[in-house]
Amino acid sequence: MPPWWPAIILVLIPALAISSRTAVAAEASTLGGQAMGTAWTARWHAGEHSSPILAPERLRAEISRRIERIESRMSNWRDDSEISRFNSSESTDWFSVSSETVRVIDAAGEISRQSKGAFDITVSPLVELWGFGVAAAKAAPGTERLAVAQSLVGWKKLVTRQDPPAIRKTIPGLTINLSAIAKGYAVDVVAEFFESLPVDGYLVEIGGETRVGGKRPGGRPWRIGVEEPIAGVRRVRRVLSFSEGSRAVATSGDYRNRKVHQGRYVSHTLDPRTGQPVQHNLAAVTVVASDCMTADGLATMLMVLGPEEGLDHAKRHGIAALLLSRLGGEVHETATPEFLNAFPTGRASGWTATLWPVLALVVLAVGGLSTGVLLKGRGLIGSCGGLSVFCDARNDSQCRACSNPSAEGFVPDSDSATNCSVPVEN
Repeated sequence: MPPWWPAIILVLIPALAISSRTAVAAEASTLGGQAMGTAWTARWHAGEHSSPILAPERLRAEISRRIERIESRMSNWRDDSEISRFNSSESTDWFSVSSETVRVIDAAGEISRQSKGAFDITVSPLVELWGFGVAAAKAAPGTERLAVAQSLVGWKKLVTRQDPPAIRKTIPGLTINLSAIAKGYAVDVVAEFFESLPVDGYLVEIGGETRVGGKRPGGRPWRIGVEEPIAGVRRVRRVLSFSEGSRAVATSGDYRNRKVHQGRYVSHTLDPRTGQPVQHNLAAVTVVASDCMTADGLATMLMVLGPEEGLDHAKRHGIAALLLSRLGGEVHETATPEFLNAFPTGRASGWTATLWPVLALVVLAVGGLSTGVLLKGRGLIGSCGGLSVFCDARNDSQCRACSNPSAEGFVPDSDSATNCSVPVEN
């Protein structure tokens, strides 16, 4: 063997690894669209020996049909939905709805019961009063108006029936809003559709609420990013890896939707028990559960309870939760044992904290240079070398330094979302 042969191997290995990884990643299929006042994304892949699945446009139609069905029943923005028609009625008689709507309302009621009213789908009068609804309030409400709104709020004032499916308000004027749990339910419905297909892995996301199943192409785990709870900043703070079974992630935060009343920021997160915006320093909560409807509702409930009461509640009920609080201009992280056991921090310390980043940079430089030279005949480009060749097929933070950055970026660009769990492609 010539003496220079090991050097050639050293150069080829990173290049082949990156090329192979890019080819594998291309096997995943993606669809997306607009629904429920936000965007949805579905990603999936099938193994070599799997049966053929539906064509992409047929899949899109099936996904859209399921989401449309849920919107027609649970949307507050559609006058013809079951919920809107129930809200417009002053009758206290039984009101016929679908069994699906009853199921979601019952799930919300269970979270309300566990939290003693911190989660409440009848909170709409308070939302409107504080200017977070259709009409924007210019001043904090007075005592009388607050008392009137609170008299129309209360999860115990709503009754459900399974057979035949129906709901009933015990006082005229009671209204319900399922926005804190319906998106999670819609994610579950689409995820269960993918589980009925011969796919090896899938990811479904609607407005930041996410559920994954199986693995990504090549047997790699699905990776979901939790954003830093800082207004105007789109940066991933932590990455959660999922490699087995089906799991869901939902995040609730107050840092993208706040108002100023009397010189202070007012959170859009309202405590139904007091009728007031929450005043604690909890900025965001991420919950991991077996289904997205539960994760969605629990994240909102813990956000209302706050850092101490919320953490205590999550521990007592075995909830996998990550709580991010503002302390002295910094973000402080606390989590339940269930969350830490599933997602250990894995932070290096001492000299290893310096060694590993240095080694990673060396490998990146060698691999990028070899890829550019051997595969495209290109030298070092920008800060990523030949890796810029693959930026269009990648979606990670390394592409930030490329001269040809990924079009998708590391996190979504929309500032309208309040739930901040995002798929990570690395």
